[in-house]
Amino acid sequence: MSNQKSVDSFSLRNLSMRELEALMIILKDEGQELPIIKTAIDTQFKYKSRTKGYDYIESLCTKGFAFKKTSTKPGKQRPVRIYVKKNIRREYEKLFLPTITNLNDSIKKLSKDYMIEIKEEEKLREKFRSYTESILQAIKNVLEEIPTKSQNKKIQKKITDTIWRYFRAEMLKIEMFSK
Repeated sequence: MSNQKSVDSFSLRNLSMRELEALMIILKDEGQELPIIKTAIDTQFKYKSRTKGYDYIESLCTKGFAFKKTSTKPGKQRPVRIYVKKNIRREYEKLFLPTITNLNDSIKKLSKDYMIEIKEEEKLREKFRSYTESILQAIKNVLEEIPTKSQNKKIQKKITDTIWRYFRAEMLKIEMFSK
């Protein structure tokens, strides 16, 4: 184990495409004996060579993505098993395979983002509500000022002018401050 490099995180720059595929095979068959994983790699890549699968396993171990562990069974034939390092597995799962934990984290993050947007939308609704109240107050003032005989045309003009003034002001604000 002294010749293994320490890898802090899973990075595709540290692997060739074949090594990445071999790592995925090891992840799938993690904890199996070395010859079984070697056979799985050879089968996947359609290799006929006796050593090619071992070369990929050795390369991944040297680069610090996986490690070999000899069984503690007593006897001459102690099987060697291949495991992927925990931090590499965790980084791989974040990058490629959404686990339930990562999925839950993603859902929490999305819901937090939506809550911010909902709060902003509520602020906009409150603004429009206050504008509506302003319009209603303006209508009430107009009705109190205008004599009853000439209310029809003047009321319509004042209401239209007031509503359009507030509408234009709000649209200008939205256009100016939109992203």
